[in-house]
Amino acid sequence: MKLRFKSKLLMIVFVCGMLASPHLVRAQQSAPQSEDGVFFLGSFLLSVLYLPVKLATCVGTQATAAVAYTATYGVAGNYDGGTNGKEIGEVARRSCTGDWVITPEQVKKDYQ
Repeated sequence: MKLRFKSKLLMIVFVCGMLASPHLVRAQQSAPQSEDGVFFLGSFLLSVLYLPVKLATCVGTQATAAVAYTATYGVAGNYDGGTNGKEIGEVARRSCTGDWVITPEQVKKDYQ
């Protein structure tokens, strides 16, 4: 059981590292190496924590939206006589859009 948990955890860390790697190879003027390393480490650690939360939010909202859409099918909405489907779909779409990985630039902007 412990081996399975460790292998899943290592896979999550590997995937997060691969998602963050494009930020390492950008061709631009960078800050000193020690400063970049701190922000990259912060980006990696925060992304490891943020990615499962974002995934759970996305999946949970999609499931809830499906139930809400089915339960309110054909019910008049609160705008121009339309149905609630447009609003429910917009909420579900927004929960899965946006950044899934926290970039070093974002960490630098927020914590410097």
